[in-house]
Amino acid sequence: MAPSRCRSTPTACIADAWGRTACRTWRSGRTKTPGPRRKGDVRCRFCDHHAGFAAGQGSMNATAPLHWLPPHAQYTGLHAGFWRRVLAYLIDGVILAPAFAVLYLGVAGPAWFPAFVQQDAPVAWRVLSPWWMLWLVVPWLYFALCEASPWQATPGKLALGLGVTDEYGRRIGFGRSSGRFFGKLLSGLILDIGYMLAGWTPRKQALHDLMAGCCVVRTRGLLAWQHEQAAAPESLDAAGARAALPQTGMPGWAIALLVAVVGVFVVLPVAGVLAVIAVPVYQGYAVRAEVAQGIGLTRRARSLIAEYIGERGALPEDNAALGLPKPEAIHARYVTSVRVAGGKVVVTYGNRANAWIRGGHVVMAPLGNAAKLRWQCSSPDIRDWYLPESCR
Repeated sequence: MAPSRCRSTPTACIADAWGRTACRTWRSGRTKTPGPRRKGDVRCRFCDHHAGFAAGQGSMNATAPLHWLPPHAQYTGLHAGFWRRVLAYLIDGVILAPAFAVLYLGVAGPAWFPAFVQQDAPVAWRVLSPWWMLWLVVPWLYFALCEASPWQATPGKLALGLGVTDEYGRRIGFGRSSGRFFGKLLSGLILDIGYMLAGWTPRKQALHDLMAGCCVVRTRGLLAWQHEQAAAPESLDAAGARAALPQTGMPGWAIALLVAVVGVFVVLPVAGVLAVIAVPVYQGYAVRAEVAQGIGLTRRARSLIAEYIGERGALPEDNAALGLPKPEAIHARYVTSVRVAGGKVVVTYGNRANAWIRGGHVVMAPLGNAAKLRWQCSSPDIRDWYLPESCR
């Protein structure tokens, strides 16, 4: 069994299952059988041919024929099972969760939380919308970069001794790992059935693995299988074995395009139907939040009116009778004035309010006597659908 010669140094590369690469001096062209790391072995800084446990595999004969990874039934210790992959994914989720928390609380939170407290729903919606892209971009870079790195795995997979390879056990590039990630979107769109395929396909491949031509393997099992293949008699000549290695699966760009097409022709129509239902509901909620802002501004006026009635047994005529500022001086984002007229409190909504309530009014009228005073909320020009339940 002959380790491959380095391209830049007269050494032989030995790669183990953890992606560590070391060089041994090549003596007289003799072959050497890879064994345990010995004292004096050094890390290969020059060889770009064997970076990682699956990048051509330094433990395999360079002239040996390629073999597809065998099915699980034939080699049980090679492929990662469904539940092991689920556990690795949960570990990665624990790693990603703090990152998202920092981004939301440290960046989006300061802009979003004040709008939420003030019940300013449209502003809160606009602030949060751009950050939703993080749910796609951050996981994509996390999974794609880790799986295309010399580790060939995310930290969650590394913790469980797993790695991602192509269907020959070789290291994959960023394009293929990106395609595998976007393929996960399709696996999830079909009610996660694409993920469940890893439980019964011959090589424990999920739908996105099949699309990208990838396998999730146990690193120790892969190294053992490769040693067996390297020790087997060669059946192809060296020239044929050194030919360009065949590619399996779809290119990363093709998977991303397929996901986009599915999104356009399948997801968008469904999303359109849901939007027809959800948009009016959200719009009603947003407008009611604007109306509630105006009602909230009447609290001080109502409190003073209750005191005025209790002391004088009459209704105040205007703001001045209660010691309040002029109507136009009491305003907010969507409210232009709060006016007291004959004991009633009238709220006027301005141009920044939603078109359905712009220029409209909400009237708070006192009912009963000073001992049992209550307020009736109504509007002469705003539809009941956009009023709080207490005003309908």
